[in-house]
Amino acid sequence: MKSKARKALGSFKSALIAAASSMVMTGAFAATIDGTTAVQIGGRVQSVDVSTHQVTVINAQGRAEAFQVGSDVQNLDKLKAGTKVVGTSQRAVRLTVLDSSSLAPVPSADGNQIVASVARVDGNVMTLKDTQGAVLTVQANSPNAAATVIPGTRVLVDLVQSGPLGSGRVLK
Repeated sequence: MKSKARKALGSFKSALIAAASSMVMTGAFAATIDGTTAVQIGGRVQSVDVSTHQVTVINAQGRAEAFQVGSDVQNLDKLKAGTKVVGTSQRAVRLTVLDSSSLAPVPSADGNQIVASVARVDGNVMTLKDTQGAVLTVQANSPNAAATVIPGTRVLVDLVQSGPLGSGRVLK
């Protein structure tokens, strides 16, 4: 009877060591998922470069934000400084899966990093919810990467760069 108990204890110890090794590896080499998301950009026009299709706006936080508008945007040359505009831009994002046992990192003050929880995974589309309840939809570049996360997983969301403006309008 003692030998069976020792074998069981040995198997349990081996399982604990394997689980601990897995957790250490996950923390040291956190999984990342690259994808895209649509973000709303708005503010007052600071400048327009018609030749490069670049518009710089001053956003609600008082910071300048430059982005490319698509070649299909008409009358860009008529857009004057001070005009209020809003548009949607595709932005590259990198999701870093957070270890559930660690404290969440502090998001960046500029809003380019947030901590969110995976609410849903549907193929390569993930729906995230941040700590304030805002919803963000991310299309993963790899469906296989998206399949590695489950609802409830915490992620650090990094907005990587601006993309061309997908759509927008001038507000009067």
